[in-house]
Amino acid sequence: MFDWLTLEWLMANLEWVVLGMFVSLGILLFFPVLLTLEFRKLGKKEK
Repeated sequence: MFDWLTLEWLMANLEWVVLGMFVSLGILLFFPVLLTLEFRKLGKKEK
């Protein structure tokens, strides 16, 4: 199934793999910040 996934392929495409990991990390870190802002808005409305 993953016959194309070899160390040789990974070394040739390492820049794209790292870029994809950074994009994924950015998305994962963005959502908790967004949720925090939304909960702060809800907390201010209750007061």
